[in-house]
Amino acid sequence: MSAQLPETVLFDLDGTLVDNFEGIHQCYNDVMKLMGLPGVSYEQIRQAVGGSVNVTVQKLAGEENAATATRLFREHFPSVMLQGVKTYEGCEEILTGLKARGVRTAVYTNKDDTHSKKIISYLKIDHLVDGVFGTNVHSWRKPQPEFTHFVTSTLGAKPERTIMIGDSPFDIETARNGKLAAIHCVATGSHTVEELLPHGPDTVHIDLPTLQKTLFGF
Repeated sequence: MSAQLPETVLFDLDGTLVDNFEGIHQCYNDVMKLMGLPGVSYEQIRQAVGGSVNVTVQKLAGEENAATATRLFREHFPSVMLQGVKTYEGCEEILTGLKARGVRTAVYTNKDDTHSKKIISYLKIDHLVDGVFGTNVHSWRKPQPEFTHFVTSTLGAKPERTIMIGDSPFDIETARNGKLAAIHCVATGSHTVEELLPHGPDTVHIDLPTLQKTLFGF
């Protein structure tokens, strides 16, 4: 393994490796309609996701509607979650390249654990990662350090030799709280380069191919 490569790379899912915004948008619009609330735009969805379903629902439906909207979203999402889902350009290449170089990789997301595994299996990238860690199998959410510690300990990874790649301030805070070696961002998801830079990530890249070439050199 090249000396400059980390031992482990944790990837966020939505907005980083995978574009699932179409299915998420459809689900939230269906839920809002069921509840008699105004629909939400595709751009509103892109800006709102990242924390968890509970956080997103509060932004879109209001705190007073959050409990009902969260329940309805979780019930409805499995029926629409594969709608338009696709990997971002460079996703398979970066995972394949890291695997070939002996770097451990994992998906680390606030998306439901079961849904995350179904999506990466559907997209045929499950064999390229060493683990998938999502929510609703325990009480943790990013950016809680307990979640990060669980992920690294399960993988047998050292935080000081582990980096994170994500697309939002949640990912930046997650890496810091978990005392990971570095946090690198791509502007393919919920935030632009200009929106990410003030949060102080180690680097921000326009997309995965640029990150791969600049950060890993292959």
